[in-house]
Amino acid sequence: MYPRLLLPVLAVWDRTRMTVRLSIIMVVLLVPCMSAVYGFVHFSHGQISFSEREGEGAEVLLPALAEFGAALAGDRPDLTALTAAMDANAGLFEDGTLDDARDALTAAAGADATTGAGRIAFGEAMAAFITGVANESNLILDPDLDSFYVMDMEVVQLPRVLLAAARAAAPTEASGTAFVAEQAVYASELTTVAGNLRAGTETSLANTADAALAGRLARVESVAAAAEQVAAAITAGLGAPVALDPAPLGAAVRAVMPDLHAALDGLIETRVGGFQREQDTILAITVIGVLLAVYAGVGLWWHTRFHVRHMVDGVRAIAAGDLAPRPLPTGRDEFGDIGRALGTAREKIAAQEADLRAGQAAREQQMQASMAQQQRSEALLRDRAKEAIADTAATIAMELAEVVDQVERVRSATSRIDGQMASAEHVTQSVVTKAAEADRVTGALTASLRRVAEMAQVIAGVADQTRMLALNATIEAARAGEMGKGFAVVAGEVKDLATASARSTEQISSTISSLEADVAEMFAAIGGVTEGIGSVNTATIELRQIAAEQHDLVQGLDRGVAETLDRINNMVDLTDKLERREFPRYADSGAVTLLADGERHTGRLLDLSLGGLHCTAPGIDTLGLGANVTAEFRVAGITISLDANVAQRTGDDLRLRFLDVSPDVRRTLSRHLATLGNALP
Repeated sequence: MYPRLLLPVLAVWDRTRMTVRLSIIMVVLLVPCMSAVYGFVHFSHGQISFSEREGEGAEVLLPALAEFGAALAGDRPDLTALTAAMDANAGLFEDGTLDDARDALTAAAGADATTGAGRIAFGEAMAAFITGVANESNLILDPDLDSFYVMDMEVVQLPRVLLAAARAAAPTEASGTAFVAEQAVYASELTTVAGNLRAGTETSLANTADAALAGRLARVESVAAAAEQVAAAITAGLGAPVALDPAPLGAAVRAVMPDLHAALDGLIETRVGGFQREQDTILAITVIGVLLAVYAGVGLWWHTRFHVRHMVDGVRAIAAGDLAPRPLPTGRDEFGDIGRALGTAREKIAAQEADLRAGQAAREQQMQASMAQQQRSEALLRDRAKEAIADTAATIAMELAEVVDQVERVRSATSRIDGQMASAEHVTQSVVTKAAEADRVTGALTASLRRVAEMAQVIAGVADQTRMLALNATIEAARAGEMGKGFAVVAGEVKDLATASARSTEQISSTISSLEADVAEMFAAIGGVTEGIGSVNTATIELRQIAAEQHDLVQGLDRGVAETLDRINNMVDLTDKLERREFPRYADSGAVTLLADGERHTGRLLDLSLGGLHCTAPGIDTLGLGANVTAEFRVAGITISLDANVAQRTGDDLRLRFLDVSPDVRRTLSRHLATLGNALP
């Protein structure tokens, strides 16, 4: 019983071959694998694109901060390098998000940025632009701790310290409490940025494996120191305002930017390279794994297909009876186990088949010996029956021939008696003479009739013995079972012949009794003629009547004897009938070629048996009873040629009896006859 949960997939497997199943499994396994690889590549590509966009932002920040520092140092802003960087990284500006910040920066740079208010306006525009670029380029979202603090220095701390210094150099209040408060805020902010720069440097160096990062961040300390100096100057001038010079701070920022940019760009490139190496490594491992899996899968597919084909061929060969050695799986897997099991089964079946063939050969030899013995017994029985019938028929024919002679003599005597009646003068002498002659003839006739009666008794005894022989043959045929059915038919024919012989004997006995009665009457009549010689006319009339009656009786006797002779002649054909009933006949059809005296005749098959065939062959006048022919016909696609002779012929119908049938031909005929249905009656 299959699990219900597996029924759908089992229904699919039941309708597919093993190689198709393996192909489906390989595809099913490769689809999620390739999907996972695609997802990883997509994710990795996103990380790489994210970091590469950070690099684009860093490229724009380098000239932006440099120009910011230059403006703080008192130089007129020149946005040429920044514009070139923006053009080189146009992807950051294609969505229009930074258009306002860029326009504001351009406008601030066009004003007088050398004054305090101009520097502050330019610084605020630059700070806003830098913040926009950082947001648009993902720098503000930098995921790594080391590069995050370097980014923070560029995006947050340096713009913050530059803007604070610019505002401190041009305060909005000239003196008083508001001035002090404003300047204190700027000093605090500068001090805080200096501390943040140092802390960011320490954190970056502590969380990176880049050996060059320490050298690249060395100048950050000069920026922090410059910021602290500006803060100290602001603090010192709180009591009495003094002019601040932020130029050293701007110069320090401008000097540190190449190193700081190199540090950030190196960290981003390192991260991108790590992502790329990770992606390449995973892709290489995946590709190698997929190739190995496909290689192994193809090998398994071929291995399975190869061994399954050999196993199927082996099973089909065994099922078809072909037990010749064939290649089978010999490995240590399940296919090898099945192959060895098939080999063992084939060897056992071959051994069993050899035993069966040996047993069948022995049974066939035994059957052939039994059949030969049965045929010899049947032939002996037929020969004995034929001899008995032939002897009996010959004896009866001889005796009946004598009866015919006697009847003819009686007919002649009667004719003579009738002729002598015409002469009245010699009636008495003729009567006396003929009476004496008739007395003698009557005595001879009586003796002949007695001998015929004795032969009739002999025939009756032969008929009884034949009937007993047929009964014994019927019993033996019943004991023989299926093989005795043909002999049972022969026994029935013998029994019928014995019954016919008994009836003929009874008719002969009845006829002889009638003749004896007639002879007695004739003897009495002759005696009366002798005693009544004086009554010539009366005697003549009575004698003529008796002669007429004798003539009629002789005619009846002649007819009875003729019928008896016909029955005896029919008994001679009993052997041929027995021969035809020796084997069961089966209706069949097909062409038959008869070769006799160098001529070929074509006929049509009507029925067939192991002992002969029945065919119709029009236009053959040279083949009489007993003629030898060679019959050719096809059975189950095989042409069989057998010598035979004509056992019976009726018009164009010929019944042929095979003379010599080999065991191989007999087996072929037996198999063919078994397919033709029931035997003919």
